[in-house]
Amino acid sequence: MMHTDTRPTSHDPAGCLASAAALLARASDLTWTQAQADPALGLRFEGLGLDLAAAQAANLQPGGSAGDITDVDVDDPLDLIRAAEEVLRRCPIEDFPAGTSQLVGAVCDLIGEHST
Repeated sequence: MMHTDTRPTSHDPAGCLASAAALLARASDLTWTQAQADPALGLRFEGLGLDLAAAQAANLQPGGSAGDITDVDVDDPLDLIRAAEEVLRRCPIEDFPAGTSQLVGAVCDLIGEHST
């Protein structure tokens, strides 16, 4: 059973950003591992997109770091990206720092790219 529920227990935009950053970083790690076995150019572009989105999520929060997702046991980058998008929906967009809407757009683009 997939476990990707990393939602904060309260209304916590910073926690949502930290969780999203961690999920995106994990998806990036998995994508780069796949790219080592199959050096297709598409995988490398996906890895770069994930790196950028994870960095953007981390930079939007105070301290600029990713959260901890040690309890996530998912091996599919697409599932992790979808989980990051779900986490970002937990708080109203106006509660996030400026620039978060661009992150949400980037995450949605990543879902589309990984779904094909």
